[in-house]
Amino acid sequence: MSIDAAIAIVWDVLKMGFAPIKRGFGYVMSSQSYANNLQQEVRNLEYEAQRVRSAEGVARANLQNIHEWVPNFLASAEEASTEARDLLDIFEGASKTCCRGTIPDPNCRYQFSRKAKSKTDDIQKLILENKDKEISFGDPAPDNVAARYADELRKEVKNLEYEAARVHNAAKEATNNLRNTHEWVKKFLASAEAALREARGLLGEFEEASKTCCRGTLPDPNCLDQLSRKAKRMTDDIKNLILENSNKEISFSGPARREGNDATASVLSASMSVKLGDPGVFESRASMIRNIMDALAGNSMSVFGVHGMGGVGKSTLLEDAEKRIRAQNSFDWVARADVSENPDIKRIQGEIAHWLRLTDLEKQDNVSLRATLLRERLEKDEREKKKVLIILDNLWEKLDLKLVGIPCGHNNKAIGCKLLLTSRYERVLRREMRCDSAFRLGVVEEEEAERLFETMVGGKVEIELEPLVKEALGICAGLPFLIVAISKLFIGTTYPACKCALTQIWSKDTGETGELINKTLQISYDRIKSEEAKSLLQLIAVYGVSKPSLENLLRYGFGLGLFEEESSMEDARNMLSLLIEDLQDSSLLLHSEEGDGFKIHDLVREFVALIISKDRPLLVLKNESLAKLSQDKLQSCRAICFPYVDMKKLPEELVCPELRIFLVFANYRSLEIPNSYFNFMRKLEVLNLTGIRLNCLPSPFQFLKKLHALCLDGCSIDNVASLGELKGLQILSLQNSNIQQLPKEIGQLVELRLLDLNGCSQLRKIEPGVLGSLIKLEELYMENSFDQWNAVEQTPPTNASLSELNDMKNLHTLHVSIPNPSVLPGDLNVKNLTKYEIKIGHLRPFLSSYELLRTLELQWGLSYKRSSTLVLVLGPTSDVLQKGYIRSILGKADRLFLVGMHGNDQSICALSQVGFPKLKYLQVMNSPSVRYILQSPSHTDFKTLESLLLKNLINLEKICCSRTLYSKSFSTLKVVRVEDCNKMEVLFPRSVMRELPQLEELQAVNCKLMRGIVEADDDRGKFELPKLRVLELRALPNAKNFITAGSSPSSSTSDDQVGTQIAFFNGQQVAFPSLETLKVDGLDNIGFMFSPSMVKSLARLRKLEVIFCEKMEAIITEEEGLGVEITETLSFPMLTDLSLEYLESLTCFSREKCSQEGQSQDCIQSRSSVLFNRE
Repeated sequence: MSIDAAIAIVWDVLKMGFAPIKRGFGYVMSSQSYANNLQQEVRNLEYEAQRVRSAEGVARANLQNIHEWVPNFLASAEEASTEARDLLDIFEGASKTCCRGTIPDPNCRYQFSRKAKSKTDDIQKLILENKDKEISFGDPAPDNVAARYADELRKEVKNLEYEAARVHNAAKEATNNLRNTHEWVKKFLASAEAALREARGLLGEFEEASKTCCRGTLPDPNCLDQLSRKAKRMTDDIKNLILENSNKEISFSGPARREGNDATASVLSASMSVKLGDPGVFESRASMIRNIMDALAGNSMSVFGVHGMGGVGKSTLLEDAEKRIRAQNSFDWVARADVSENPDIKRIQGEIAHWLRLTDLEKQDNVSLRATLLRERLEKDEREKKKVLIILDNLWEKLDLKLVGIPCGHNNKAIGCKLLLTSRYERVLRREMRCDSAFRLGVVEEEEAERLFETMVGGKVEIELEPLVKEALGICAGLPFLIVAISKLFIGTTYPACKCALTQIWSKDTGETGELINKTLQISYDRIKSEEAKSLLQLIAVYGVSKPSLENLLRYGFGLGLFEEESSMEDARNMLSLLIEDLQDSSLLLHSEEGDGFKIHDLVREFVALIISKDRPLLVLKNESLAKLSQDKLQSCRAICFPYVDMKKLPEELVCPELRIFLVFANYRSLEIPNSYFNFMRKLEVLNLTGIRLNCLPSPFQFLKKLHALCLDGCSIDNVASLGELKGLQILSLQNSNIQQLPKEIGQLVELRLLDLNGCSQLRKIEPGVLGSLIKLEELYMENSFDQWNAVEQTPPTNASLSELNDMKNLHTLHVSIPNPSVLPGDLNVKNLTKYEIKIGHLRPFLSSYELLRTLELQWGLSYKRSSTLVLVLGPTSDVLQKGYIRSILGKADRLFLVGMHGNDQSICALSQVGFPKLKYLQVMNSPSVRYILQSPSHTDFKTLESLLLKNLINLEKICCSRTLYSKSFSTLKVVRVEDCNKMEVLFPRSVMRELPQLEELQAVNCKLMRGIVEADDDRGKFELPKLRVLELRALPNAKNFITAGSSPSSSTSDDQVGTQIAFFNGQQVAFPSLETLKVDGLDNIGFMFSPSMVKSLARLRKLEVIFCEKMEAIITEEEGLGVEITETLSFPMLTDLSLEYLESLTCFSREKCSQEGQSQDCIQSRSSVLFNRE
């Protein structure tokens, strides 16, 4: 053996022996590093557990089932977190134990480091194993159902054992302190003992049943099914038992108080907040709102109503009451829906679900199934003791609550939630809707009428018109509708014209109020100069509902030639918007409280219908109207509407030779149309059949040669080939229908301008060449519909291909899904596209992130309807971004959702040569190539951006690479959310932050290197975020100050205080005058939250949450650099929710020598030592 070989062998042996020695030495010397790593993983685990809990809550709100791994993971996470924190506590104690007086015990450090590394690895594994799993599912899991019910029961047994022990110990302590215990305590403990005994027995039966085998292998399914039902019922009972008693007082020193007083008192105080001086609320109305809120506070009644004549202001009153109810948080959920004279059950369900965040309802088209889903959700809320208020406005007759999905008894009396209703008729409220209390709303007082009149005319009227004001108010007789309408006559007019108008309205032979209203509306109607506006108003009256669909109005109007001078659909949309604005200016249409669309008052709709019927009869029919139809009316009738009827069959062969528009809206698909139904309607131009069963063989439309618009939304249709005979058709909507194929005959509709296939989830085949034949098509909608595109090179083609879009030279609106990017053609003509929603790639794994947009729209009022949206879900080898037409679409988008960017694209702004001049919403996630959002200054980049969401961008360094930006680059930004971006050190430079006057929400989560939110630069001095309402900072272990010094030496000296200030928020540098919610979680390097001057700028702060900040010594510290003692009182005057948890170093709330006040602190949670140790 050579010497070299021998040396190699010896060296290997030495290495084998040295490795454990080195590792052990590392355990001793690096114990603090192991502790830091473990602390960071604990925070990561707690963040992940919170994410899972939140997603679980959303899933349960939508009545979805939770996968078995979720409760197991949450239990494991809680156990691992507890064990890790116990280990960290031991290490902290061991660090204080000295060996020979100076050096911490090395053996203890060695043992700790080994355990800490093992626990860190376990936590990392636990997070990774569960990070991308689905949390919920729609249908019951196929197996292990019994085991899941047993696990849920075991969990609730533990919860009840804990709650019973808590109550028992508290009662015992109260007795020791000579205090009385409430009667409920004894009953609760007895009920808990009985429930626990029964539950343990049932769990024992589960174990025995599992051992009993069916044919030697499987547990008996019948037995397990019965036990599962018992377990579910018992689990719900235990949950209810805990919820019913979780927040009650256990003891008292004087006489016991009645149960329920606290809730009543809180709502009562809420109602007292309505004051006479509140803007827009008159004394009579304020008094009514107080009465309503006081009634809602009680527990004995559940249904309340407001009645009064048309135009008295019932809907406005409810809007004011709703705002105050929401502001006071007296209900967990408040939903609102407009019912109207002709109730659209599906729309009512949708409006209620919108407020309940029941998003799954939108995925269901069947009205009965929607009702079931809504009812199950409301019943679940009742079981969980959540308070729900549903406001139903404008009832004309009985509304069957069961059809809507609101739980009720046989007498239509709501159960489990409270209702607030309005109607013209007291009879409807008391007899049909079983109101416990009905309030009558009368006219306004004389002084209030004068104030409303002055408001409507913009202050004082012209001097020459002042003598006519009193006469006008006398005509109005305190009716708000008339006051608003007549006040318009005083704007931009002369004395003779105004006097003449008043004379026309009021004369000796003017009869009832209804006639007075019609005369007033006649003058407003006659003043409309545009005939198109009058025609639109008439079309709205034909529609028969108070909140018509804008999209439907456009389609009907286009079919009737209302926009015939306009050459395109886009021009027609613009004209429609202008006409609606004109009608709103004349007070004939109302602005919608949702901010999108409009409403028409019942009185206006009745008046317009009356005008139409004088010349050409308009029939808005209900079930009972059919028998009253006369042949004379039918012969001359121009418009018929059956608004949301419940009939099973329409009358056969209506003879209507002059009919131009026929609308049928059915609440159920049971309504059938006979094939001969349209034989005598040969001048028909617009036909809407919503929610009916249609047999197209033979075609019922064969004689409708003049038909321009056909809408078959939500219909059950067996075959649509016969529609190809309607050669003059311009609008065709098959939205939410059950069609499975678009046959070649549809290609004959060469005059088609709009084709709507949205929601046709069963559509799997479009004959090749059909889309390319529609050469005049301007708008194509295929959202949640056909996505089986052929690749261009596929021969022979078996389905439609995207290259057919190149033949549509007029196409400007396109909604389409392309899950397989490989079918994209090499070139696509998109230069004319102005509105689009294009989704490329498999969006499903990221659907929850994409649907965050709806949440933002609801929360911040961001409006993106009729938008241009591009969704790209890319892969490592994707070449989608290399296609020129995709880059062109990028530059025109106002919503952009990017996932999976790889390769050479380091910044978002580099994706478009023209920048993003229209972009309002940008979300980027899981894109390792992205280093910057904005790399260089530009006049066009992001000047309209409202929302910026960045998630899991592992290489993102900065939002703005350059400190010198065009001043309006982010000037419209409202929402910024940054999550899992571990190379970011700051969000924005101070000079950029100063240019964000519209910012309302700022969130930074789990960014490990982030040392501050704002970076100091050459821009000195204090700045303010005037509209910031929500600030959330979580899991930022490296952050020390809100404003931090720059990374370069030169920048660090630009501001003497920056980076060295004691308080995280320093009022001498920044102010948040509108901040309402502040959450700080997992910022380990901050010792104090606020300076006194900062506290002064937080006058609107309602919720303050500080959690897991291990070095936090006090919330408020001394002012820096003043050199004087502050003697004034510091306060958070609006604070209602204060939560201080897991603050190991916290010793007091404030280090200032002054008193701390929270004038309205309703909820204070603290897991620390004594806080308020100063007066």
